[in-house]
Amino acid sequence: MDSEEVYALCPNSIQLSNIADGRSILTLVVFFLSNIIVIFPFRIPLPRIVASTSHDVLVKFRILPRTSEPLRRPYLSVNFLSGPMISVLLLIAVKAINGAALKHGIVGTDGILPISIMALFISLAYLSISLDATGLLRFLAFWVAKKGGSSGRKLYFYLYLFFLVCAAVVGNDPVVLSGTTFLAYLTRVLGITPPTAWIFSQFAAVNMASAVLISSNPTNLVLSGAFSLSFVTYTSSVALPFLAAALIVYLYLSLVLFRSVEYIPPSIELPSGGVGDDGVGIDRPSAALIDKAGAIFGSILLMATLGALTGTSTVGIPVWQVAVPAAAMMLSHDLWRDWRCYRAHRAMAKEQAAEELSVPPTVHPEIELQDLPFSPSRPNSHTVRHSRRQLALSTVLSMWSHSLVQTFPTVYAVYRQLPLSLVPFAFLMFILVQGLTSQGWVAVFACWWGAWVDKTGVVGAAGGMLIGSGLLCNICGTNIGTTILLARMLQEWEAVKQPVATRVRYASVYGLALGSNYGAFTLAFSASLAGLLWRDMLRQKGIHVRQYHFAKLNMGTFMVASVASGVVLIGQTLVVHA
Repeated sequence: MDSEEVYALCPNSIQLSNIADGRSILTLVVFFLSNIIVIFPFRIPLPRIVASTSHDVLVKFRILPRTSEPLRRPYLSVNFLSGPMISVLLLIAVKAINGAALKHGIVGTDGILPISIMALFISLAYLSISLDATGLLRFLAFWVAKKGGSSGRKLYFYLYLFFLVCAAVVGNDPVVLSGTTFLAYLTRVLGITPPTAWIFSQFAAVNMASAVLISSNPTNLVLSGAFSLSFVTYTSSVALPFLAAALIVYLYLSLVLFRSVEYIPPSIELPSGGVGDDGVGIDRPSAALIDKAGAIFGSILLMATLGALTGTSTVGIPVWQVAVPAAAMMLSHDLWRDWRCYRAHRAMAKEQAAEELSVPPTVHPEIELQDLPFSPSRPNSHTVRHSRRQLALSTVLSMWSHSLVQTFPTVYAVYRQLPLSLVPFAFLMFILVQGLTSQGWVAVFACWWGAWVDKTGVVGAAGGMLIGSGLLCNICGTNIGTTILLARMLQEWEAVKQPVATRVRYASVYGLALGSNYGAFTLAFSASLAGLLWRDMLRQKGIHVRQYHFAKLNMGTFMVASVASGVVLIGQTLVVHA
């Protein structure tokens, strides 16, 4: 596109000279370099003297204990957190990002409010993961497997449907955490080797279903905030395209991609009784339910929260004001349950100790009548207090953390699974995209999008955004970074191109909603944090999926899902906005 076309499309919002200076070019280069780092993280070895000097300083100030073991060579990890952080600091240093851009990237602007989005996301994540900690999802998975019986095809369909429903309600991350472990366990027990068809169908199902509710994926939260979409409006707009994709993808997976009996055996032999050390198995799914009362409480609370979010989103109440109190209630329940169990265990331990003391020991009278000599090695209170003061800070913190873990194991387990690293990553991506906006690049992208939809209309808006956003997830800092960037671009396009055709806007927004979720199963694991989590969970279970294999099997699924959803979305757009 030449300069005259750009000026014609964006007469009041951008001058080419604004993006020709060094800071603007550097901002764009740094943005894409940070996204490359997300895809290909690396480590930089540091001199060994850095480790020894740092250790000596920390030991001197009693932060670390002195160790006689040789120190390992230190490395600087440049990954999905440190890479964007370095990029932001560099752009601040060269004044490519000013105070206003930094503030807007954290506090938010134009309906995209990072703090509110992250508060809602973490709150809903805690509700979902805490519910999973009760064993509910594992129980339901075994129950579904039992209903499948000895038919391999029926079991495959039931599990596919199960993952769709669970991911739509609780989100993709909890189902990836619990469902991947379950599938690896189940396929091994049933002798299904390789488990390729089962794990890939699960991954596609959870990432398609995460498009249904605003609460199911942080990308949906970004989009709903940017365009003021209520829960009802959003879900009613993506439901039919999702259902079309879910149906066609199942047919594609079961009848085309994995049609061989090697992947989906026609019949399977179910084990009798429990199939694990804990007695959990297909014949005893109830054994997987660790906390029945907690599962009931958590299910009611989650359903009530989703219902309240649906109702209040239409009256202007911020959604985080609904989710945060609900998460606090779930946290309070988990703390109380852990504390009650801890006190019960302590009382039981005291009773056992008292019973042991009540048994009269064998006593030698001549020894009993003698005075016990004072032993200088026996610690007194002063010695204990002095030794505690000599402990390094890391040792004290380790002791405290160990005590807290023993007292509150459920809360600790949920905390370990919370996607907390997503919070700083999302803030950094918000700031980087805000930097692109302040330097004029987002307006340029908006001009290109305007030129595209002017020529292609509704079909180009729906198809172009759905497929384009899905592929961009592989190079724009996961689907989170892609959604932030493209949502800003659509906002800028609306501001420049007045008035925007309602049909084209509708197709563009919901094409992005679907594509940002489907982008998880495209080319790279790093297209979504769920993909990275899925890969790591499989590795822990001894199942290794290569990058090439991941891309080869997923691209066909992505294109089938995109075409199915795109066709329905186009038809829906033409009917709704006739």
